[in-house]
Amino acid sequence: MKGKENLKRILHVVLRPAFGICLFLSQFTSNRNTLFTDNFYLLFLGILFLTCGILLLITASLHLRKAINTKDIVISGPFKYIRHPIYTSIYILSIGLGLIFFTWLWFIVMIIFIPFWYLECREEEKEMIKLYGKKYIEYQKKTGMFFPRMR
Repeated sequence: MKGKENLKRILHVVLRPAFGICLFLSQFTSNRNTLFTDNFYLLFLGILFLTCGILLLITASLHLRKAINTKDIVISGPFKYIRHPIYTSIYILSIGLGLIFFTWLWFIVMIIFIPFWYLECREEEKEMIKLYGKKYIEYQKKTGMFFPRMR
């Protein structure tokens, strides 16, 4: 059990910096002459994704902060539709940055990290079940993990 706890701790501490470093390094694989993509449509789409990701991150963070103060499950704002809007926002804004600075390796890094983010979210959900029990299990049934559930 100790080894599993250490693995969870390492995953939690290393995941974000490793993701950021890999995305940063992927920028150096591009052969373009400009910092941003030359394609207007990719640039526009990237800015749109980046803006949506930032707005989702801010909104989710504000709702999470309220829940921390009340020590209850967050079921308002974006949490009403998805259980992990902060992780979702990280991916949305990362897609936006990938389109703005277009480089193919950026998207490969994002795909490689999906299982790691998923594992971290599953571990967080186990902790939430320990804290809130059936209440969180019911919440899981009603909401999607990263995307809203279609009803």
